[in-house]
Amino acid sequence: MTDEFMQYAQSLKNQKLFETEALYQSAPAICLPHFQDNFCDVCKNILKMQHNGLSGEISFLEYTLLRTNLMQKKSVAEVRAYHDKWYFDGRQYIAGYFDFSPFFVRYWELAKELAASRKRFPGVSAQEITAFVLSCADSFYRYVISACRFFILNCIDTEPFLSLQRADEFVISAGEYMACSEPIYQENRKRTAQEALEWFASRLKYDYTYESFAGLNFSHADLSEINLDYTDFRNAALTGADFRNARLTGARFCGADLTDADFRGCLLHEADFRGAQLRGARFASARAFRGVSQNQNWTDAGYRSVNFRNADLSHADFRNADILDADFTGAVMESTLLLKEQLGQFLLSPQQKQTVCTADEMPVEADLAQTSLNGSRSSTPQKGSTAWITL
Repeated sequence: MTDEFMQYAQSLKNQKLFETEALYQSAPAICLPHFQDNFCDVCKNILKMQHNGLSGEISFLEYTLLRTNLMQKKSVAEVRAYHDKWYFDGRQYIAGYFDFSPFFVRYWELAKELAASRKRFPGVSAQEITAFVLSCADSFYRYVISACRFFILNCIDTEPFLSLQRADEFVISAGEYMACSEPIYQENRKRTAQEALEWFASRLKYDYTYESFAGLNFSHADLSEINLDYTDFRNAALTGADFRNARLTGARFCGADLTDADFRGCLLHEADFRGAQLRGARFASARAFRGVSQNQNWTDAGYRSVNFRNADLSHADFRNADILDADFTGAVMESTLLLKEQLGQFLLSPQQKQTVCTADEMPVEADLAQTSLNGSRSSTPQKGSTAWITL
């Protein structure tokens, strides 16, 4: 395969992936209702198997694709149910199917256009083009995994999923069959808060990502400088928790009590705070953006917006937070503190803009007054005034 062809092929691959990125950012409106209905049908099929004594409790549910099928324009994933042996489970079965074709349209265009380009590049064989196209599948799989991770949160708190017989340790994953797959949802009903805190104290590099800590009590815990990407803290008690400088990409805090939590310096790309109690939380110097970086070369699927829908952000401090395109729909922002320049950066409703407090600039030295658990402060700013609040 010539250098000239590889340069052309890589450039075309980048183009198709960036086009897929644009589709992915609008995918919820296109695919979410279909995914929800399909997931409901999958769960009904599993329930029927369990009620008829043909299946016990399940430990794994996996959306699986085969790249060899992609070359035949087949992008329908099998939804496989497993017991505790996973791939070695002789009782595994297919509980349904889901078509991910919207995320592979540009992949098939890539294959077609590369095949058509052979005449321009003497010495490049059809087999070499096929091998290159197959090697590109992993990049397009990233969008399937990311979309599933987003979609699944809209499915897990409803029937018939809640009625499934699930093991105490249960995982839903997506990816390639018996190859590269990633968790999109986990449960661990055996884990206790004390065990988790002892584990966190070890400050391991990657061990906590994708893990579930839902519903546990970590009030005033030190969770700073830990990689907690895609962890699940839904409905957890995290009052006064210290997350400073932690990685929280894709972390789920839906319904959690995060009163007075400290998120200063955190990476919050795609974090989900829907319905969370964040009164008095501190977000100074936290960072998050939507989409992909401005690199010429595609590196990974882009992030979705940070989600603060219906959260209580009263008295929260966002000064110097670099959070772009966040969703504040329905959020309570009574006396939420921003810099004036951030009013144009944050997408706020007219009512929210009236209730926030603004400051001209950051203080040279931060006031170290503490915020009480009920959100009151040593000095309360007036709406629209310049005021210095704890950093």
